[in-house]
Amino acid sequence: GVLLFVLILSKIDRDLAIEQVSQASTLLLLAGFCLFPLIYAVKSIRWHVLTSAAGARTTFHHSTIVYMSGLFLGIVTPGKVGEAMKVPALISKGLDMKDSIAITILDRVFDIALLGVIAIWAIGLLLYPMLSLAALLVFAAILGIALLLKTPLKKLRSLLLPAISKKSWMDAFLLTLLNWIIFFAQFWLLALAFGIDIALPTFVAIITIAGIISILPIAPAGLGTRDAALLVLFGQQGIAAETTVAFSFTVFVLTLFASTIGAYFWLRYPLETHAKK
Repeated sequence: GVLLFVLILSKIDRDLAIEQVSQASTLLLLAGFCLFPLIYAVKSIRWHVLTSAAGARTTFHHSTIVYMSGLFLGIVTPGKVGEAMKVPALISKGLDMKDSIAITILDRVFDIALLGVIAIWAIGLLLYPMLSLAALLVFAAILGIALLLKTPLKKLRSLLLPAISKKSWMDAFLLTLLNWIIFFAQFWLLALAFGIDIALPTFVAIITIAGIISILPIAPAGLGTRDAALLVLFGQQGIAAETTVAFSFTVFVLTLFASTIGAYFWLRYPLETHAKK
């Protein structure tokens, strides 16, 4: 990822990209940056909902500590593998290894699943409508099979996941939906700061696909992979490469700055102290 970013820099007018950063709207950049704490708060609440429903003896304060620490480690590690620190933290609160791993994975699945559904629409809008239609048909078929196999799947779910109430599932879903709404609003503000003028549906589709690509575990915070994806997709909308790189790198830098919130929790409350909280 880092090498890819260096390669991208070697192919563009770096002075022009720096000029684009210096001319970006400070007010809009600040507004976009200020949405990070809101996103983190929503995710921390979802984490508390899931862990409490699974039977963890936790408090919202402890859930926030664990989630923010994991978020920081996830940002600074490729593929967000650092979030695995949540597993021992949950074990310290009464969950067994299986349930701790299941809840940690489930928390990520909520984000990925909703992003995947949006991605089906995004692919149809930007790239291949027929591929999007095929994906929807496959999704509908899977849903139909799931309904037919409701009882076996229910047993499988009880085997793999701790018992979680329907209300907790719904709360987690609604919090995930709110999180992505704020996320897209944040990127929209940052894009406006650079004068990137793209129709909102197209912009959301582009950010969705770039977001999925940036999850690839080859660089921290999507460095390089996000830039490459946006260069292709923004380029199709007539956005200059220098503007795209300036925007994408600013997102990277702001994400690292925002991760210092999580770094505070990680340094203030080391893992070995979680059991005492």
